[in-house]
Amino acid sequence: MDFQSCLAFPLGLLLCYALQTSAVQHPESHDCTRDGQRVSFSHSYKIDLPTSSQIKVEADPLQHEDNSGVQLDPGEAEEKEEQNIIFRHNIRVHTPKGDCDTLTHVKNLLERMEKLEKEVSELREVCSPQKCCGGSQGVSHCSAHGTFLPETCSCKCAEGWEGSDCSQPSCPSHCTGHGRCDGGKCICDELHFGEDCSQQLCPENCSGNGLCDTAKGICQCYQEFTGEDCSEKRCPGDCSGNGFCDTGECYCHDGFFGLDCSQVLAPQNLQLLNSTENLLAVSWEPVIDVDHYLISYYPAGAETSVKQVHVPKEQLSYEIVGLLPGTTYNITLHHVQKGLASEPKHLEASTVLSALGAIWVTEEMEHSLEVEWENPPTDVDYYKLKFRSLVEMDEKQVMVPKSNDPKSRYIMTGLKPGTEYEVTVIPVKGDTEGKPSSVSGRTGVDSPTNVATERVTEDTATVSWNKVEAPIDKYMVRYTSSDGDTKEIETGSEDDIITIQDLKPGMEYVFYIWAEKGPQRSRKASTRAVTEIDSPTELLTDQVTEDAITVSWKKVRASIDRYRVSYTSANGDTEEREVEEDKNVTTLAGLKPGMKYVIYIWAEKGQHQSKRVSTEAGTEFRFDIASNLLHYHSSLYLYSIFYSRGFCLKMTMARCLTLSCSSSALVMARDHGALESKSFKGNVSVLVTHIFYSVLDFLEMDSPKNLVTDRVTEDSATISWDSVQAPIDRYMVSYTSADGDTQEIEVGKDRNITTLTGLKPGMKVTIHLWAELGSKQSKRASTVTLTEIDPPKNLCVSDVTHSTGVVTWTPPAAQIDGYTLTYQGQDGTSKEVQLGPSEQRFVLEGLEQAVRYTIFVMAYKGAHQSRQTNSTFSTVGFLHPYPADCSQAQRNGNASSGTYTIYLNGDGSRPVQVYCDMTTDGGGWIVFQRRSTGEVDFYKRWKNYVEGFGDPAGEFWLGLDKLHNLTSSSPIRYELRVDLRTASESVFAVYDFFQIASGRDRYRLSVGSYRGNAGDAMTYHNGWKFTTWDRDNDVALSNCALTHHGAWWYKNCHLANLNGKYGESKHSEGVNWEPWKGHEFSIPFTEMKIRPQSSSNEPVLGRKKRSLSGKRKKIRA
Repeated sequence: MDFQSCLAFPLGLLLCYALQTSAVQHPESHDCTRDGQRVSFSHSYKIDLPTSSQIKVEADPLQHEDNSGVQLDPGEAEEKEEQNIIFRHNIRVHTPKGDCDTLTHVKNLLERMEKLEKEVSELREVCSPQKCCGGSQGVSHCSAHGTFLPETCSCKCAEGWEGSDCSQPSCPSHCTGHGRCDGGKCICDELHFGEDCSQQLCPENCSGNGLCDTAKGICQCYQEFTGEDCSEKRCPGDCSGNGFCDTGECYCHDGFFGLDCSQVLAPQNLQLLNSTENLLAVSWEPVIDVDHYLISYYPAGAETSVKQVHVPKEQLSYEIVGLLPGTTYNITLHHVQKGLASEPKHLEASTVLSALGAIWVTEEMEHSLEVEWENPPTDVDYYKLKFRSLVEMDEKQVMVPKSNDPKSRYIMTGLKPGTEYEVTVIPVKGDTEGKPSSVSGRTGVDSPTNVATERVTEDTATVSWNKVEAPIDKYMVRYTSSDGDTKEIETGSEDDIITIQDLKPGMEYVFYIWAEKGPQRSRKASTRAVTEIDSPTELLTDQVTEDAITVSWKKVRASIDRYRVSYTSANGDTEEREVEEDKNVTTLAGLKPGMKYVIYIWAEKGQHQSKRVSTEAGTEFRFDIASNLLHYHSSLYLYSIFYSRGFCLKMTMARCLTLSCSSSALVMARDHGALESKSFKGNVSVLVTHIFYSVLDFLEMDSPKNLVTDRVTEDSATISWDSVQAPIDRYMVSYTSADGDTQEIEVGKDRNITTLTGLKPGMKVTIHLWAELGSKQSKRASTVTLTEIDPPKNLCVSDVTHSTGVVTWTPPAAQIDGYTLTYQGQDGTSKEVQLGPSEQRFVLEGLEQAVRYTIFVMAYKGAHQSRQTNSTFSTVGFLHPYPADCSQAQRNGNASSGTYTIYLNGDGSRPVQVYCDMTTDGGGWIVFQRRSTGEVDFYKRWKNYVEGFGDPAGEFWLGLDKLHNLTSSSPIRYELRVDLRTASESVFAVYDFFQIASGRDRYRLSVGSYRGNAGDAMTYHNGWKFTTWDRDNDVALSNCALTHHGAWWYKNCHLANLNGKYGESKHSEGVNWEPWKGHEFSIPFTEMKIRPQSSSNEPVLGRKKRSLSGKRKKIRA
């Protein structure tokens, strides 16, 4: 039988069958029903088949369950090796429960298995290659179209033939399954073509819009087309699944846009709703079919700190919380739909800076306000400070750097006095502004300036001043005489001059003047004046004889030393005598008969004299004009009389002789009634005067000629003229300014020059001059002049730093067009600035350090210029341009004690006025407390002790806030010295460390180790807070400040009470230092002062180092 016949043996069961039996017999048991007894059969047979047999041996689907070691997987056979046909048969029989007779059935089964094993063994012998090849007939020839292979009992056909005997022609690749072979040629199925039917037609030949892949029959469409036959136009990105395509165009679903529907609509109108210190609220417009919103935010410049929040689609606003104050955040908003995020919408917003803790005005000066505020807890870059007058609404703005202290402050200068200002402070960080804080303050009323007394008489004094700038209600004038009499008067707000009457003659007065606006008062300005001694009055002559005259008068009111009487005869003889202060009558004896006398009398006190009063009197002499006129007209006689009387001094000699010697002139005058015929009682001088004036009155008078002005200044002008020829009594000058003010003065007849004073600067003045004789006037001569412009006054340079200075001046009285300001350095280079007429202040900038400058200011109007006013100053060039304490001020060369400006931490923007003790123990001390007279009440509120009070030159307290800034805001360590004195004793205490904490810690005191001879009273107070009567910080049951009438770092209560009640001897209520004088002695002088510790060991201005107990101080390297 052939090989295939061999395999026909019961195909379904025995092909590739392996039978393996195994009998597992348990030990015999007498109990056949015992659980677990079983019989197993396992048989395996292996038939090796050559690989050339056309039988494919599949892998065994069931792995053998035991570890017999038989290889059962034929798939592992290598090529050209025999394949294994394995027959497997596993039988497991569980013995039934019950009668042991059932074992006979198992024995029958074993017999049947043995029979099956014999049949399989025979099958193996029949299916060997040798047996199969021996039974083949005709195969070995292979139809002449192939080669017979004995080892496989098969033909290897030549190309183009197939079949077991190679008798059938073959088709290429058997038509690849897409056709049938007919005579060696493929008849292809529909849509296939090619020699072996391996190629396939594409639908519609790809419609001309693509390439056909004939191997697969699939169109590879061009990019613009799609579809099975490439007949459809493709949409971009196939609309990204977010729309539908129609003829190449995408129609996007709601919420998407773009050519390919790949983009989500961006949010619209993202805006800030609200901003606080820790929150930003944003909102946006709704969008259809959004899944949710995505908010991202981070501080500007910190992208790595980004945070994201998902917001439900129903919500159109969101509050971002937990933010930092005063910080700018970048916020983005996305729409999210189908997992796609839209383009972001950006918003930059800032949280509000923390508001100021508090703001207040600390000092109100005439031209400045000092404002102070608590720094906010968050950091700021600077403060924007705005201030404006509530009257003029002229707002100004400055940038104030943040202080490192808990508080910041700023002084606004150049303000108008007596004006209320609103001050607003805004914290700024970057471009973000915080919440503004405002406070109002009113500048002080400025004082009247240039107070002067003029036109002081016996009982009046005229006081003038420059008006204040501030709007005021009135001026108040107080005047006090040297004997203590005080009076006070009020004058209008528009006045700048007042005449005080009813003063006491010969008395010194102090005049005070100040301005008032409601409850506000300016500082007092003062001047002094001494009234003139009043003149004797009611001067009378009596009991006149040929050689004596009795003079009497009314006494003066002033206290005087004496009266003095002077009398001069007509021929020039003068005598003088003294009269006691209690007399009011005297007789002048030894006079010449018929002689006219001028008698003067005045009062004296020390070097002061009253005005002189005078009278004329003549000794007796009888003469009859009518009968003796021609007898006495002798030319020589009359000429001598006229000349001696001065009548001819201003006449030509010829005219004087003609007048005096011409009898015809006398006769003519007599005949025209100019000379009366009568008896004349008096001296000959009086007679001649009568005759002379009678004749002159009859004759015509000439006028002054060639009137000119010379030496014109701001308030004066000198005029001169040619004298008249006629005899006159006087010249009269009248001068009128352009504003209509007219004055008139008398000039002696023998003068032809005079100076007009009291003129107004820059004013046109018209001058008239004429001569007078009796009531007769000459014609007037006139001229016009212009006074000079007065220069600016009180030129001052202040607030000088290393590169700047502030120039101020008082404007001139004249009306001007402007100023020319010039400043010049030591090298001769100068700069000039033109300023308007209303300017009174200019800031010099860009100056060189430690250079001496000269500054000139000149006013001008048109082509007219005033004189220059100049001043010199030097820019700061000290060792310490901004001394931080008195020791540095001392190193700058200041050796005398007094008030100095120091700068906190050397910061030029933080000036502080302090009193420096430059002498005690080498100097360099900042004095912060002094008690010496009791004039200042130290029983004050907390606010007063924080800010300070009093006058640094007298009794004062510097202020806790300043002490804190000095001792705690820099690395400098301060030492404390306390000086105590009585009239006969002085002691001191020094502590090597002193520090005051901040206001938050109630200005807690810290002191170091003690040395000195006053005793240690401060260590008891170390570590305790400051207490005042309105702020109790001590540990006593009651307020120590109330019970001990002071303010101090009380504990329970004190060993030192240097701010106690001055002069109080009650126990613990006075100015006490218990270790020295106990609690019942009030120390009359105390002074507390500090300086840097290093200053105590460094020589300053030649100061010697202090030795400490004779030991040399060791310095560790």
